[in-house]
Amino acid sequence: MTEKKTRHWEVLAGHLELFLGAYFMGFGLLGLLYFYRVHSRNGLYGSTTAVLVGMFLLVRARTLLAWHDWIFWLVAVLAVAIPVGWLTPAVLRLR
Repeated sequence: MTEKKTRHWEVLAGHLELFLGAYFMGFGLLGLLYFYRVHSRNGLYGSTTAVLVGMFLLVRARTLLAWHDWIFWLVAVLAVAIPVGWLTPAVLRLR
């Protein structure tokens, strides 16, 4: 019974890390676009760190969820690419 409960918490943690990883990667990429146009070195460093932390969380979520690799990466790429694609025109119009 404790094995089933442990797996439940692993799946819950995997979903949370998938969401947070996609969030950090997406907004990190948008931050890179914005801070590159504004010429802010500290903003670029922070955005790069967010992308790296997001990638780390996505890789960790892949091991926790134990989905097939192609299913996980399809969901992860869509979770990052759709918000970035949707918000990129607004970021490029700033300034």
